[in-house]
Amino acid sequence: MKKIILCVILAIVALWGAFYTENLTEKQRREQLEQLKPDELVSMLMKDSLATLEQRAITLKQMKEGYQDEAFAKQHGRVLGIGSPTFYIIKDECQHATIADDELHAVAEGIQITIPLKHIFGNTAREASGWFDIDHFQNTTDFNAVSAAMNTYITQQVKNFKADENGEVEFLAGVAIQKSTDLQQITLIPYQVKNDD
Repeated sequence: MKKIILCVILAIVALWGAFYTENLTEKQRREQLEQLKPDELVSMLMKDSLATLEQRAITLKQMKEGYQDEAFAKQHGRVLGIGSPTFYIIKDECQHATIADDELHAVAEGIQITIPLKHIFGNTAREASGWFDIDHFQNTTDFNAVSAAMNTYITQQVKNFKADENGEVEFLAGVAIQKSTDLQQITLIPYQVKNDD
C-alpha cells in the first residue's frame, strides 16, 4: 500500500513539473539580472525601484508605536530568521538637522536619529529593501558583494549632502530594530536624503 501511495505522489509531482510554466518576460528578466555584476545590479535597482520602497515605507511615529507588536512587524517589516532584527523602510522628515563627523543628526518623534553619509557598512540597506534573495546567489560571497555594492552606491549619492539653513530634511532609509530596542537613539541607513522643499 505504501508503494502505491508513493507512486501516486511521484506521478503527481512529475505531472506538475511537466506542465509548470513561467512567464517568459519574468524568466528573461530574472536571467538578465543574474548576469549583472553586483554594482550593475544595485545601480539598476536603485534607479528603477526606489518607488517600491516608498510605497511600503512607514513613518518613525508608526514604527515607534508598533515595533513591539508581532502583527505590525509581519505587516511592515522583514525578519530573516530566529533572532534576526526586524528590518523596516522609513520615509519621514526631520527639522533642525545638523551634520557632524560625516553623519546627519536630528531628533524626530522624540528619537535621536543618526544617518551616516560617508561611512555606510553592514547589510541593513540590502535586507530592508527585500530586493535580494540569498537563494539566487551561488554563494554568500556573491550575496555579500551586493551589500558592499549597495553601500558604495548609497555613499556616492549622499556623501555630499548639505542640510539647508533650516535643517529640514526628508529621508528614505532602512533600519534594523530588535523588539527589545529602546527607541531613544537609532541609526538609519539612507537610500535617499534630500532637503525638504
